[in-house]
Amino acid sequence: MRPSILSVTLFWVLTFADTSLAGETLPRSADAVQAAFDRFVQVASRTNWPAELEAREALVFVGPVIIPKLTEAARDHRESRVRRSCYDLLTRSFADDERTADTLLRHGLLDQDSEIRYQSAFYLGDLKVQRAEQALRAAFDGATGKDDMFIRFTLAKSLAQLGQADVLPVLIAAISDDAYMPRHIGNIGLKALSGKCLEDFGGYVYAEGAFVIGGAEFSTPVDALTAMEKKSRRFRAAEAYLQWLKAERPELYSSVNYRRKSPKAAAPR
Repeated sequence: MRPSILSVTLFWVLTFADTSLAGETLPRSADAVQAAFDRFVQVASRTNWPAELEAREALVFVGPVIIPKLTEAARDHRESRVRRSCYDLLTRSFADDERTADTLLRHGLLDQDSEIRYQSAFYLGDLKVQRAEQALRAAFDGATGKDDMFIRFTLAKSLAQLGQADVLPVLIAAISDDAYMPRHIGNIGLKALSGKCLEDFGGYVYAEGAFVIGGAEFSTPVDALTAMEKKSRRFRAAEAYLQWLKAERPELYSSVNYRRKSPKAAAPR
């Protein structure tokens, strides 16, 4: 039987690790780390998810010593598939490391790949990277094109997670959208900013029967009446939320109709 990537990597790492009698963490062999990383890059450049998953597991086993290689490839690799895989592994397995946040902030937000920009915008809020506020604001103010609406929703969500109430009008637009992902993003932002989202009112569930697989959104086809009933429940929940916000959080409600001017903000350096 052909040995798996993970088992081979574990063998190399354990074989070439420096031994210690004191029980401290053993340093990994540079050769083994490089071999595991090279294998990850190789499979990440192809559409072979089982092989990539196994290669990812090997890098997670290697531990934080792999982070510099991941951040370098996330910044500089010529293939967007590899860069996306590096960012994904950093945010899923090494999210608490400052180097992950730094790479998202300084490079991910500016990447040519729209999926990487989205991922970076999303996680900078989820990870509460307060120093990212200026960069997120710059990207938010610049996302004004017809095709920029989803990234604008995502940036608003993350700014809300950093306590910026002036993005409430954009979050309201997001939770009103017919597509699932904008509603998902918008409700995360509302919950972070105010402590409640639409699911706290009238038993509404913002998924509305939709689900996402591999980044693609799916929903069960419905007739016109059912579709209108879904919209009606959504807007009743939105109305109830805004009534609650006006009564219980007037300092936030004052931002709902606020239209902030968009000065040119500095990009991250």
